Amino acid sequence: ERKEALIMAIKAFEEMKRDPSLHGEPNQFIFGTMMKACANLSADAGEKNRLMESLFLQTCNRGLLSKSILGQFLRCTPDEFSTKVILGMGGSKRELPPDWHRNVERKFKPTPVDRDRY
Repeated sequence: ERKEALIMAIKAFEEMKRDPSLHGEPNQFIFGTMMKACANLSADAGEKNRLMESLFLQTCNRGLLSKSILGQFLRCTPDEFSTKVILGMGGSKRELPPDWHRNVERKFKPTPVDRDRY
């Protein structure tokens, strides 16, 4: 059942990205919802980490990294894994590239306190 639910969520998400004229462009709230679905429905830690990394990369590439998404990513993946992903994408322990959150309203942007968690 969980696997079927995860597959349905991924299909709906991919459809939304493929044809935004039907449902609109995915925003930080949609990405956050997908992260929750992946965190709760993944069969094992490896699958969850792969899905979370993919969603994190897509979120950052679209400039949609919010406090909430950063927090979910950090909570739902092992510290070593999340640090490796963030550093591998060009972030640092002190700063996240502004491009990662360029399309997020100021009140939802990650703050230095949020960044100190990884």
